[in-house]
Amino acid sequence: MSTTSASTSSTSPRHPVVVSVPHAGTMVPEEDAPLMAIGGQSLLRDADLHVEKLVTGVPALDVVVVEALVSRYVLDVNRAPDDVDRDVCPELDRPARPSARGLCWRTTTEGAAVMRRPLTLAELMDRRERVHAAYHMYLEEALERRRQHFGFAILLDMHSMPSASRIAGPPGMRPVLERRADIVPGDVRGTSCAPTLSRLVADHFSERGYLVRPNEPYMGGYITRHHGRPGRGIHAIQVELNRDLYMNEGTFVFLDDKATRLRKAIEEMVVAVCAMDLRA
Repeated sequence: MSTTSASTSSTSPRHPVVVSVPHAGTMVPEEDAPLMAIGGQSLLRDADLHVEKLVTGVPALDVVVVEALVSRYVLDVNRAPDDVDRDVCPELDRPARPSARGLCWRTTTEGAAVMRRPLTLAELMDRRERVHAAYHMYLEEALERRRQHFGFAILLDMHSMPSASRIAGPPGMRPVLERRADIVPGDVRGTSCAPTLSRLVADHFSERGYLVRPNEPYMGGYITRHHGRPGRGIHAIQVELNRDLYMNEGTFVFLDDKATRLRKAIEEMVVAVCAMDLRA
């Protein structure tokens, strides 16, 4: 069973851009299902649902799209491969710091258990090879091919975020919900890509009426940090999209009419990024 989908592109790449969609997947491979404590609608809660629908027009631009099909509850491809604590895998010689949502999630963001039991070392290594290694192999090969062809490559890592965050209120009062920005470009505080790419992405959405806050609250995860090597000619930027712009967060339903504007803006951004020349 394939854990990663990659759209086809021409034999010789026409553009230096690769698009990544790491968190839209909800699939649970059959070998992992017996170890999952949740399923059904619960699998949708922390997924970046429908982001793959927002980039459906990108392959027609001859830009490759790499998409993780597996739920991040099974394995999160936007985490380091060694981000595993002892509660996830007691057999590890060098566990990572305690984390409920590392490479393999122990709990959802709402605190529900994801795993029925800890993983054996063999189970962990199998997941890591099937899901994490496969995804990053696709990305590395696509980026390196474009770097060699154009002298540079650009990775657009597409995510979504809840429309609001909980802010602690006065003692004894319920937390207050504060709406997040519409678009959050993350370049790890200017280290994962050229400043011109960061400015282009931020200005592109601002000029179309979206509220943009670079790096707040998301600077970029493992994908951006690992693949973004401007000194080697590979530039990576994470793009977080407010879910309220395209879906009903309560029912998880994709709102096609509402999403039309955002989909168009994303495709126009990809076209603009394709036209960049980031050779040193």
